[in-house]
Amino acid sequence: MVGEISAREIAVSALKAQRVRMNTIAQNLANIDSVTTPEGGPFRRQLAILRAQSARPGQSSGPVGVRVDRVVSDSSPFRTVYNPGHPEADEAGYVSYPNINSAVEMVDLISAQRAYEAGVAVIASDRRMVQKALEIIQK
Repeated sequence: MVGEISAREIAVSALKAQRVRMNTIAQNLANIDSVTTPEGGPFRRQLAILRAQSARPGQSSGPVGVRVDRVVSDSSPFRTVYNPGHPEADEAGYVSYPNINSAVEMVDLISAQRAYEAGVAVIASDRRMVQKALEIIQK
């Protein structure tokens, strides 16, 4: 039964997923000017893909949380800047920079932060409800 899965478990799954999402965004921002990587070429923006987490075997099949399905590379084109003096410039004088837009990353970061805060609020509310239930039982 889904009733056996607590709101706290669901919120914790969301906190874990949003933490991965925030770490991925931080990695993107840290590499915004990385024109070379060990694999060759500029750093490619990473995206955390989230997926609804289904109930455990023997329980209802409805979603009961969230998890990070995978982290993928964004296939959008690199941004190019004309800088013929740069050591990584091609024969036409252009340097390929990561496909990272700091404004987009900051909006994504704020979104992840708000989702994380919502999960914390659910856990705090769950704690208050449990405390209230214990007070009622003790009376």
